[in-house]
Amino acid sequence: MFDYIVFDLDGTLIDTLEGLTVAVNKTMEQLNLKYHYSKEEVKTFIGRGAKRLLTLALKREFSEEEFKLFLNNYEAFQYVSKPFKNVIETLKILNAKNIPLIIYSNKPDEILQKLITASLKGVNFLYIQGQDLNYPPKPDVTLLNKIIAKFNLFNKKGLYVGDSIVDIQTANNANMKCLILTYGYGKIEEMDKEENKTYIEDFKEILTYL
Repeated sequence: MFDYIVFDLDGTLIDTLEGLTVAVNKTMEQLNLKYHYSKEEVKTFIGRGAKRLLTLALKREFSEEEFKLFLNNYEAFQYVSKPFKNVIETLKILNAKNIPLIIYSNKPDEILQKLITASLKGVNFLYIQGQDLNYPPKPDVTLLNKIIAKFNLFNKKGLYVGDSIVDIQTANNANMKCLILTYGYGKIEEMDKEENKTYIEDFKEILTYL
């Protein structure tokens, strides 16, 4: 039914919330700010890229130096992150079925590439793309469409897998069917209002859906 699958990362493949929370609070501490966030609070910041995340945490705009500081912390504390249950096993089954796998994330690209190498060993991906500041972040699909065209694929023949309203909007903008993992970081009540999504509770349910 589908020629390839596009995956979000945070809240979909890997549980990055703990590392992100540590990174945010470390940055606040280094900037001598009194903000200290719980994981549930940081979860609400995730989904539209590192710049928006930092803006929400600071409750203001930031300088280039502050952003560099945050990115350093962002990378330093990401390697505590682990894949969600059944992710690696399912991805390897998809590899065995020769279904091309793509990652399209709003996580900074350099950090994303290192995290995939560290946390998803043994899985083959056709392409891995984090946020490129030359393009708008998701739900914009300008860069995703270029990747799809690069490999002579077709939007309607792709399945998009994510965990948030941003992912549903990305799938709609890319003209793809969408699966949403309910264990992720998105708010169900927010996503319920959107069309073109099917909820699944366990990553391995992708195999049944296919």
